Amino acid sequence: MNEKALTVLEQYDLNIKGTYRTKGNYGCTTDEGKYLLMEYNNSNEKMVLMSTFYDYLEKAGFVTDSVIANKEGVYVSISEDGYAYILKKWFDGEDCNNTNRKHLLLTVENLAKFHNATENTTDIFKEQKFHKGRNLLEVMNKHSSEILRIKNYIKKRKNKNAFEMYLQNIIEEYYIQSVEALGAIKNSRYEQLYKESIASETIYHGSYNYHNVLIKENKIIMINMMKISYSPSVQDLYDFIRKVLEKNNWNIALGNELIKAYDSVRKLSDMERAVLKSLLSYPEKFWKIINYYYNSNKAWYSEKNEDKLKQFRKMEKLRRKFIENMG
Repeated sequence: MNEKALTVLEQYDLNIKGTYRTKGNYGCTTDEGKYLLMEYNNSNEKMVLMSTFYDYLEKAGFVTDSVIANKEGVYVSISEDGYAYILKKWFDGEDCNNTNRKHLLLTVENLAKFHNATENTTDIFKEQKFHKGRNLLEVMNKHSSEILRIKNYIKKRKNKNAFEMYLQNIIEEYYIQSVEALGAIKNSRYEQLYKESIASETIYHGSYNYHNVLIKENKIIMINMMKISYSPSVQDLYDFIRKVLEKNNWNIALGNELIKAYDSVRKLSDMERAVLKSLLSYPEKFWKIINYYYNSNKAWYSEKNEDKLKQFRKMEKLRRKFIENMG
């Protein structure tokens, strides 16, 4: 983002006192508070829909980085050099610390409140609608096919490096594990839950993690909500739990506490619990590591990839124990 972007601020009815750079964007201070100017690559219609959603959430008591219309009543503003931008509310808040128990409990409880407020939105959005979200059974089925493809590639590859030799010894185990997980997801009636969520227009945040949460005075501020779609609520919980536990060495006590905290605010159904357990049983982190390897320059050996794979392997017993104890 270059300084010409700042000319976009002239299109807003704001008394700007100062500007500053922050995380690749421009922030500005005004009499009304702080705002963030961001490059944007979607339509104004999408922002109209998001504005309706932001308004709904704020009326329900949530704090969000809602989008601001310019003087023309349009959400997408074009700079003098032709780039598109949006202006959003911004806040002085603390980043959610992925190893801070209090932060994580506040964040997962807020997720449950968010799901309570967005389980059925058929009456909220009359004209515009969000799109269908990810069907994780289909996504993970593709991932298993990719694991098999990489397995066959490694087998045929000559002059294997240390990473490839290590991977060759364990990839069959994780391919089998992925296939078993797919069977568990099917048996959990995930497809039924997915279809019901589409019919009821249940909101799936799509990126609810510690990167997209700020905390101020024990209040959660939700930011970067651009991946909203319709899918089962439990997918957000799966995304959140998996990423937190990967960063906390699959701390069983922490994982159980987070699920209990969520359940205390929004009761998980038996079907949702079965879906959550089956999704967590899929070796997603393993797929991510080897997929990155497969799509990178094979001539360049990365110790970082090997370290990540060994660290994942090191945590495997705890990961499996956590999943088995979920009931």
